[in-house]
Amino acid sequence: MRKVFWILLTCVSLIWVGSAATTARAETTNSKLNISIDGDFSDWGDKPMTSLDGDAKASLVANDSTVYFYMNTNPNDNKHGFVSLPNSYSLKVGDKTISIALGKARGLGAGKTKPVTVSANGRTISRAQAMISRPKDSHGNYEIVEMGLPLHDLGVVATSSQNISMTSSDATFGGATLTTTGGSTGGVILVAAGFSIAIVGVVKVARRRKVA
Repeated sequence: MRKVFWILLTCVSLIWVGSAATTARAETTNSKLNISIDGDFSDWGDKPMTSLDGDAKASLVANDSTVYFYMNTNPNDNKHGFVSLPNSYSLKVGDKTISIALGKARGLGAGKTKPVTVSANGRTISRAQAMISRPKDSHGNYEIVEMGLPLHDLGVVATSSQNISMTSSDATFGGATLTTTGGSTGGVILVAAGFSIAIVGVVKVARRRKVA
């Protein structure tokens, strides 16, 4: 009887570890996304891109902890003059809509990159990251942005496989809406493993009793 008790206790412990591992899984997924908000946009090369109005391109990806956004206002170098980014965006996570605004990249010269602040519903998000670059081409300057938005800091409770979308009223977006899904099964896998171990243990105890 005591052996059965310890086996069941082990099962409960593994269930707890499995639920905790869901958060850890988000970090693993983050590594797989391989996105660093550092002004080097090469890590977006393998991400799905959406063509926006005026030949701009953008991407939205996410895991259980962070939403990542990228936008290039002139990827094909065919626009003239200064092409700026939208100042504000509308982010929707599940049924919650959040107004996202980028801070001003003051003093950002041609060919330079600079970090800017990010605010949500008028409040600066300290752990959010955003980098704006202003490349110079033969026709003028344009802007590129990448940002990472922690779901927790947005007041969103991360759940598995929730729908996430972003749009902007800016003409550059042309009414388009980017969509993605965040989710993880890491915790479920560990819980299943815990039950398997417990079942094997119970079977072994039952067999020993029969032999006795």
